[in-house]
Amino acid sequence: MREFFRGLLSADLFITGILLTLAAFAIFFGTIYLILSTNTGRKLGALLTGAGIFGWMTISSMLFVIYAPRGPRPADIEGLNAFEIRIIPATYLVVSAALFVGFLVALKQYEETQEGTAS
Repeated sequence: MREFFRGLLSADLFITGILLTLAAFAIFFGTIYLILSTNTGRKLGALLTGAGIFGWMTISSMLFVIYAPRGPRPADIEGLNAFEIRIIPATYLVVSAALFVGFLVALKQYEETQEGTAS
């Protein structure tokens, strides 16, 4: 088993990066979902997990857009300018904010459904 993982991780850095990223997402988001679902139920746990994660991603991407790496640049190195370095984080910000709002709307609908069945 040990040789299998060594061969898998040393085969190609791109595949290794994808596998490790997927594993990190599954472990991080999965443990948050597991804890919330045991305390609040499956559906509400999924909604709370999604809202929390995308809210956190919105805040972190907004901070990167505002405080992107700055400082004196050597004149002989070509690279991205101050606007170009913010394009990907700004896109990340828009998408994560849209998903965050979507989860908030779903939480509101879930809350209204629960109030309707309780009375």
